[in-house]
Amino acid sequence: MQKYIKAGMLTLVLVLPALVILLLHGFAENHFQIPYLVPLTDSSGKIAMNGKDTLFYRVPSTDRGQIKIVSFFAKSDSKQLIQQYSRVEKLASDDVLLVNIDGNEGEKEATQKYRVSLLKKEKSLETIPYNEQFVLLDKKGYIRGFYDGTNPEEVDRLSAEVKILLDIYKKEQK
Repeated sequence: MQKYIKAGMLTLVLVLPALVILLLHGFAENHFQIPYLVPLTDSSGKIAMNGKDTLFYRVPSTDRGQIKIVSFFAKSDSKQLIQQYSRVEKLASDDVLLVNIDGNEGEKEATQKYRVSLLKKEKSLETIPYNEQFVLLDKKGYIRGFYDGTNPEEVDRLSAEVKILLDIYKKEQK
């Protein structure tokens, strides 16, 4: 009798978690969201609202319909940045466009059009200049992220957030 109880408990302990996992994979769906960044402000610096919704800055004159990753570095930048840029290049596809803006207009476009500012490095007082950053834009031109182009973990986060945006747009098409 005790053998049957032990066998029943062992079966329960092994089978129940497997059934829960199968049910979750079969009937549940993961929902991830990426926040919109850079809210619109009026001349007094107050955040613009539409009812109870915040209005967000939309990058002017960008082609709509593709996710964009914008960078501002020159070929003479650091080796570490160039390595991370090569990782970002692998994300480019029909749905993801990689745009690099360099030269004299780079800083002006970065700060005015793409609203890039100095980012602070984690656990440090150092700042990340505009030409070492990536900016993620969604298909509508809204800014979804700023990333340190010299940090592999930040580039991993950029890659994950691009995949999340692609998944969101794929689900919208259904």
